Amino acid sequence: MQFEVFGYKISIEKKALKEKEEMPKDLQWALEIIEKYGAKIPPSKKKQESAKRASKIKAQKTKEKIQNAINLLRLEGEEITPYKVSKIAKVSYNTAKKYLNFQTEKH
Repeated sequence: MQFEVFGYKISIEKKALKEKEEMPKDLQWALEIIEKYGAKIPPSKKKQESAKRASKIKAQKTKEKIQNAINLLRLEGEEITPYKVSKIAKVSYNTAKKYLNFQTEKH
C-alpha cells in the first residue's frame, strides 16, 4: 500500500511482518483512516464539541457587541445602518449586516 503524507511517499507492505505476527491495531486503524480519508485524521468528538462551543461563544459576543452598538445609536437618535453598527461594534460590515436583522427584530 502506498500513500502520500505531507509530500512524502510512504509504502507499507504486509510481507514485512512475520506470517504469525498480526499488524498492530494502531497501525490497522491508521491504515483504515488513510484509505478512507487520505492523510487527514478526523478530529475527535472532544475537539468537535470544543470547536462548536468556541464558535457559539464567539457568536454570542458578536451579537452583544452589535446590540450595544444599536442601543448606542438609539440613545443618540441616529439611524441604524449596517455601516454605522459595524464601525461602533468594530465588526465587519457583512457581520453587522448578518446580525442586524436578528437584533432589530427583538426591539
